[in-house]
Amino acid sequence: MSVAAGLSIKRIAAHQQHAVPLVLLSETARQSALPLLEAMVRESLSHGLRVVAVCLEQVFSADIMRQPEVAPVDRRPLPAQIAAGSAFSLDGTRRIDIGQLRADICAKLEQTGAASTDSGGVLVVIDDLEPLLSVSRTATLALLRAIRSTVSRTQSSRVLARYPRDTTDQRASGGPGASFNTPLVSTMLCSIADAVIDVHHMDALDTWMPGWYSDGRAQPFVSLGDNDGRRGLVRLEHKRPSGKMGYEVAVFEIDERLRPTFTPIKAAAPAAATPEAPAAGDMGATQVPFNLELTEKQRQDRAGVELPYLEAQAGEIYYQLDNEDDWDDEDPDDDLEI
Repeated sequence: MSVAAGLSIKRIAAHQQHAVPLVLLSETARQSALPLLEAMVRESLSHGLRVVAVCLEQVFSADIMRQPEVAPVDRRPLPAQIAAGSAFSLDGTRRIDIGQLRADICAKLEQTGAASTDSGGVLVVIDDLEPLLSVSRTATLALLRAIRSTVSRTQSSRVLARYPRDTTDQRASGGPGASFNTPLVSTMLCSIADAVIDVHHMDALDTWMPGWYSDGRAQPFVSLGDNDGRRGLVRLEHKRPSGKMGYEVAVFEIDERLRPTFTPIKAAAPAAATPEAPAAGDMGATQVPFNLELTEKQRQDRAGVELPYLEAQAGEIYYQLDNEDDWDDEDPDDDLEI
């Protein structure tokens, strides 16, 4: 699979492609998407966007949080709540009021001016959707739709959210805290997202098929010892303005400035095999059951055939002068008065 030099994922990260108000980053237990998420936030800050940082599991890096353009919405459980047992339900899910969270995010957007069509760009970044999905998938989807509707009023504004596709899919398949006969969470999220970026480990390159996409099955948990979050594979699926779906595969790296860089993956085309000349008398697949060669007699007969258009060109042209014609051999252009 060959990806064009003008990668859409590169344009999305640099805010050069605006028709993507909701972007989701999916990860697995082996390959975290958090470093790429934070690198894309830094890229947004470098382009002058204000950021509403929603922290549900962990706070973002200090260099991001200390920026004056960043407005935090911190909903992490407090140590006192964890000690008292009030932060989690009996089944282990977080106790989060999604309605109140939606109101807090909308209030921050009002403060940053995101509701105004003539305001600058705003990025709403959510560190992890899993706590919200464990509480209510319906309320989580409604929250994402509401925020997307608000930020889409300005061209460069966007929602950027991260979720672990292996954990959420396991819950949707009947794991702890899941209800039965529900569609996969990944499918539900992809249906409302404008772009989905799947983050994979570099080891997947050897067996990666360009047309492959996550089938939602839970992946086995592996050790995080080899997890290099600063480098990996990404697969982008995005909805184009024409309604068609676009797909890209690339390698991402976090450079020394902690910004994302993307390199397209180009699969080498198999070398064309040189066909071998068939042996004399061998009726192979490239041969036909009749003779294509001409004998000397056939060549002579073919050369002696006079074609109709050649016969028409062999005649002479006769021209009869009119009464007004003044033919002069010395000055044939006399009638032109030159």
